[in-house]
Amino acid sequence: MNKLLTIGKMSTIGLWVLPVLALIGIFSAEWNHNILWITVLIFFAHLGELLAVKGKLKMHGRDTIHDGLMVILAGFFHWLPITKDTN
Repeated sequence: MNKLLTIGKMSTIGLWVLPVLALIGIFSAEWNHNILWITVLIFFAHLGELLAVKGKLKMHGRDTIHDGLMVILAGFFHWLPITKDTN
């Protein structure tokens, strides 16, 4: 399970390269526009996710800026192992 979560986290973080490429203008104008709008939607979804799990992170002593940024970048792939860890 941990290996799957690690692969998911790395893949999700890797997907954030697409908006950077869109900002540079690598893709056609229509693709750039679509990628950036999808990125905005994903960002706000992950921001909402961060607000929803902030209490769980705090309960496990992991409510740092780094953890908040990782939830915004990787979503549940970051916070799920933290909340499942009972040690």
